[in-house]
Amino acid sequence: MLHYILQTIAFQLFFLIIYDVFLKRDTFFNWNRAYLLVTVLLSIVLPFIKIESFKQVIPQQFIIMLPEVILGNLTQTESNFVLVNGIVQTSRFMFTWELFFVLGATLAFVLFTYKLIKILFLIYQNPKRWKGDLLIIKLINSNAAFSFFHYVFLGEFLTTKDKNTILKHETIHVKQNHSVDLLLFEILRILFWFNPLVYMYQSRIRTLHEYIADAKAIKSEDKSQYYENLFFLIKPPALQVVMF
Repeated sequence: MLHYILQTIAFQLFFLIIYDVFLKRDTFFNWNRAYLLVTVLLSIVLPFIKIESFKQVIPQQFIIMLPEVILGNLTQTESNFVLVNGIVQTSRFMFTWELFFVLGATLAFVLFTYKLIKILFLIYQNPKRWKGDLLIIKLINSNAAFSFFHYVFLGEFLTTKDKNTILKHETIHVKQNHSVDLLLFEILRILFWFNPLVYMYQSRIRTLHEYIADAKAIKSEDKSQYYENLFFLIKPPALQVVMF
């Protein structure tokens, strides 16, 4: 298990370095999005792949199995004690490590569930209306704005002009299925809660989502006016954590 985790982290680090050095500054946002999604999944799958050709690099006749070496003269009882004690110590370490992993994953799952419940409460407690394929949720006493699958949340304190600008932006998120991407990384954060590279992946994919939405939205609106409207509409941290 530990060997698999180290391999996964190594692959993710390699893929992220390539992204940051060669791809991050490109404007091919959808290609970059695909790269991040594919490579994060590849990093999970690749450690399971056993390439038979690798086994043939060193011929079998050149592989020598060395016998165990024990320094000093040990009786049979002492030898058995050393062997059993080593197994017990290893077992205790593995049990402690696995318990620590499960506790962390459980906490991450609880936080994820809390975020989902928070969104469901917002959907249930606030007025809502359909606009085409979108369900618009009017957030009472709020100026926040975000989307979750086909739900678009708009604060009632937003002006009509701001709402129109934001709605164009959030509609792109919905049509591009950006919530699916972020949901994938939320699941990965549960399974690999200890791995900072997963959080880095999620941060980069979220930034790409904003670039994609902005690039498509400004095609139907004045560029300077669009960014001016969005500049002061920063999503509060409390709502950013529940946005997918």
